[in-house]
Amino acid sequence: MNPNTRIALNTSVIYCRLIVTIFVSLFSTRYILLALGETDFGIYNLIAGVVALFSFIASTMAGTTQRYISYHMGSGDMQQVGNVFYASCFIHICIAVIVALLVEVGGTYLVNHVLSIPDGRVADARFVLHCVTIGLAGTIVTVPYEAALMAHENILFISIVNLLNAVVKLAGAVVLLYIHLDRLRVYAVIMALLPFLCFGLEALFCNIKYKETRIRLHRISDFSLIKSMCGFAGWVLIGVTCGTIRTQGTAILLNVFFGVVANAANGIAMQVNGQLQQFSTSITTSIRPQLMKSAGCNDRERMLTLTYAACKYPFLLMVLFAVPLIIAMPEVLHLWLKEVPEYTVVFCRLLLLASMFNQISMGLTIAAEATGKVKLLHSIIGTLHIVSLPAGYLFFKFGYPPQTIMWCIVTEEVVASVLRLILVKRMIDINVPLFLKNVVLRSFSVVFFYSVICGFVWNSLPDSLLHLLLFCAISAIVFFLTTGTCGLTLKERQKIKELIQVGLTRIKAVHS
Repeated sequence: MNPNTRIALNTSVIYCRLIVTIFVSLFSTRYILLALGETDFGIYNLIAGVVALFSFIASTMAGTTQRYISYHMGSGDMQQVGNVFYASCFIHICIAVIVALLVEVGGTYLVNHVLSIPDGRVADARFVLHCVTIGLAGTIVTVPYEAALMAHENILFISIVNLLNAVVKLAGAVVLLYIHLDRLRVYAVIMALLPFLCFGLEALFCNIKYKETRIRLHRISDFSLIKSMCGFAGWVLIGVTCGTIRTQGTAILLNVFFGVVANAANGIAMQVNGQLQQFSTSITTSIRPQLMKSAGCNDRERMLTLTYAACKYPFLLMVLFAVPLIIAMPEVLHLWLKEVPEYTVVFCRLLLLASMFNQISMGLTIAAEATGKVKLLHSIIGTLHIVSLPAGYLFFKFGYPPQTIMWCIVTEEVVASVLRLILVKRMIDINVPLFLKNVVLRSFSVVFFYSVICGFVWNSLPDSLLHLLLFCAISAIVFFLTTGTCGLTLKERQKIKELIQVGLTRIKAVHS
C-alpha cells in the first residue's frame, strides 16, 4: 500500500474509533452511575484518579518503544528490532512491579489516613485500590505489543481491541444493574481484568503475525540498549512531567486565589480542549511510525516532508473545530451545560488558542525524537512549561483576574514553538524559510480568513439552534475552501486528489 494512502486510511480508522468510543463511553458512564450510585461511583473514581497519576509512565514508554522499533525497522535490521522488543518487555515488567509496589504502599496510606472515605467503606476502597493497581500493571506490560502494532502501522487491530474494550465496559455496566453482589467490588474486578484481555489479544496477534515479537527467554548480556531506551524515556518523561505539573499547578493556583468556581471552569475547559486534541492528534499518530522509519533508513527528504505534514495537518484539523467553537463558545456551553460557571467561556477560548500554537510545532518534536536527540529539547521546553506557574502566581498577587494564567500559558506555547524550531534546526538542519512559508504562513493564512468569514457569518444569523447548526455547516464549507486555496501547496493538493481517487476506486470495487 502507498505510504500516503496508509496514513489516510489509518487516520480514518482512528476517527471512526474515536467517535464510536466516545458514544459507548457516554452510555457506559450513565449505566455505571445508575448501578453503583453516587457514593460507590465516587469512591472508585477517587481511587482510580490517584492511581492514574502513574499512567503517564506507560504512555511515555509506549512512545519510546515505538520509536526504537520503527527506527530499526526503517534501517532493515530486524534482528535489532527483536532485541528492542525483548528489552522492552524486560523494562516494562520491571516498571510494572515497581509501580505496583509504590501504588500499593502510597495508596494504602492515602486511603487509611488522607482521603475522605465514607464510614464503613474503607475496606471496599482498599479492595478497589488493589484492583486498580493490578489493572495498571496489566496496562504497562501491554505497552511493548501495542508499540509493535503501531510500528507496523496496524492501527486497525489496535482500534478493534480498543472498541472491544469499550463494549466490554458497557456490557459490564449493564450487567451490574441486574446482579445482587457488591457492585463496587464486581466493577473493580471487571476493570482490573480488562487490560489483561487486551494484553492477551495483542500478544496472540503479534506472536502469529510478527516474528520479532515471538519471545524466546534468554539472558540479556548487552545492557547498552536498555540504558539507551531508559535514557531516551527519561528525557521524554521530564517533558511530560513538566506538562503535568503545569496542568495541576494551574488548578491549585486557581483554587487558592479564586476558589472552586474557577476550578469548575478550568475542568470544563480542559475537557473541551482534550476532546478536540484527540481529533487533531489522530493524524500525528498515523504519521509518527513512517517518520521514525524514514529516520532509520536515512531518507532525509521523506523525513522532512513528514515533519512538515505532522505540523501542518494536525494544526489545520484543530483549526477546523476550534475557530467556530471559539466564536460560538457562549451558546455552545449554554446548550451543553445550561448553567455555565463563571470564567468558563474565556478559559475554553484561551486553552484552545494555546493548543493551536502547540500543535503547529508538535511535528518538530517527533522529528527530534526520531533522531534520538531529545535531551536538550525536552529539558528546555519542559522547564518553559513550569514558568507559567510563578508568572501566574505573581499576576494573581497583584490582583489580576483568573484568565491571566491562561494568557501566560498561551504566551508560553508561542515561545515554545519558536524554541522548538530553533532547537530542531540544530539537530536535523531543517529548512526554516521553507517551514515558515509552507507550514506557518499558509496555516495562519487559513486561520485569518476562516476566522473573519466565520465571525461575519455568526453575527449575521439570528440566535437559535438552527442558527448554530447552519453556522457549523457553513464553517465546514468555508474551511475547506480557505484550506484549498491558501493552506495547501500545489503538490499537496495533487496528493489529496490522488488519495480521494484511490478511495473512490476502492469503494467502487467493493460495491461492484
